[in-house]
Amino acid sequence: MINRYAGEIHINPIRILRNDDFNNDGQIKDINATLKEAIELNEDITARLQQLQAWLSKRNFPSSIQFQFAEGGYIILKGLPDQQLKELAAQGMIELFDFATDKDWVKKYGSQFGLIWENGRSVEI
Repeated sequence: MINRYAGEIHINPIRILRNDDFNNDGQIKDINATLKEAIELNEDITARLQQLQAWLSKRNFPSSIQFQFAEGGYIILKGLPDQQLKELAAQGMIELFDFATDKDWVKKYGSQFGLIWENGRSVEI
């Protein structure tokens, strides 16, 4: 099964605290504000993980479901149908990664999803 999406379970607040900018020097201007935000983010992450854990415990999943650690401080979820991944994202349990942002993926699998690569991005045909 080829999926257009993979799920991302974010467990590390650093990406958000740095505003997705890992090219800067990492200078923290206000440590108290940063600590407050980190505490709030960790509380949100914990609540989301508990919600996902409860969801997982209520389901029988196919053996095709896979979880893998990724370098960016998250867990990748693969092997569920795209629709189920979208439902989890809509409930706030995961974020979606769209493979259609990758030129090589679109060239190889895009036709299965009605996509082509044009002007530096995927477009529906």
